[in-house]
Amino acid sequence: MTEVFPPITDGAASETYSDSEESMTSPTKCVLLACGSFNPVTNMHLRMFEIAKDALHKTQKFSVIKGIISPVSDAYNKKDLLPASHRCEMLKLALKSSNWINMDTWECEQSKWTETAKVLKYHQSKIDRESNTRSKPAPTKKRRKDLRNVHINSNDSEFDDMSVDDHNAINEALKKDSVNVRLLCGADLLESFGTPGLWADKDIEDIVGKYGLVCITREGSDPRKFIYESDVLTKYQENIIIVTEWIFNDISSTKIRRALRRGESVKYLIQDIVIDYIRDNHLYGVEDNKYVNDIIPSPVAESAISDVQWSSEEQSTEYEEVPRSPKRVNEDPFDGPPSPKSPRQVPCMGPDLGSLVRRVRNLSTGDVSTPSGGKPMTMCLCLNRKTGYVPW
Repeated sequence: MTEVFPPITDGAASETYSDSEESMTSPTKCVLLACGSFNPVTNMHLRMFEIAKDALHKTQKFSVIKGIISPVSDAYNKKDLLPASHRCEMLKLALKSSNWINMDTWECEQSKWTETAKVLKYHQSKIDRESNTRSKPAPTKKRRKDLRNVHINSNDSEFDDMSVDDHNAINEALKKDSVNVRLLCGADLLESFGTPGLWADKDIEDIVGKYGLVCITREGSDPRKFIYESDVLTKYQENIIIVTEWIFNDISSTKIRRALRRGESVKYLIQDIVIDYIRDNHLYGVEDNKYVNDIIPSPVAESAISDVQWSSEEQSTEYEEVPRSPKRVNEDPFDGPPSPKSPRQVPCMGPDLGSLVRRVRNLSTGDVSTPSGGKPMTMCLCLNRKTGYVPW
């Protein structure tokens, strides 16, 4: 397709077209805002900002200039919620490694819980004031001037004779310098919009319609399907940016707190400097341990301790072999108590053992027989507790 350019008649027209073309191609400046308890802040909280920033820059429609973390106030009354002083201090420590993500304490300083829509409104108004990009009304008297030499200043006399068209052109040029605040969240927050009574319909429309969402997907969720099933989200779906996280990482503050309570290591899940702060202040029931993994001995450690104790017992006492059968507890079958499953021993033989032997010998022909080998054959007598004796 051949692109047709309008004819250039003079320098002012040339500059106007150039600025308009730049406005069409210039990406929208964007600030990412994340709200939550951050109890405690995890590496995944910080990772979300990096993922969203990369995704928005790849579209070439947005330029992320700043990230803001807004911790909730103590009035939120969430279970196991630490005071804002501790949560903010951990955020300050964790954000030392970032040069573009900051923490804002306005929300946590409020005496009551603040809706997310109001937090977005506050930050958008604050950024508008700081950047001074609000559209200015056209003055009554104006004078034409080259847009390149026009400075937006209410006290500048150069605005006296400027036409309405020139002023509108300036406002269009200013749009490329406006900053849009977008809510950064996970797919679970997007799905919570469908929970009855949790969100006000007006707040959902304000969040998605006025500001916009950047939603990071998680395993097992389908945000596009949820948007399709919601009339409000479908209406403003152009303001919802879905970012797929291909490197899955299911770190959450809830799991971190559970691991800390159980004395398990959380290293590489949260910043080391945050671990030190938790240890030093004994938060989440953690004692004085650097990597929070020796509070409760592991089964391996208990096994090692028992092995050491067993070895010392072996050195101090003589080892006794465990019998393979109850019948072999004693070599002498009559030495020791009788088996509970057999009748009690009856002393039927007494001291007259010699007479019994003689009776057995009398069963033969008289003398002890001698086999062909020349050696006398020995008669073996097996004593039995039931019958008294049995020749064998």
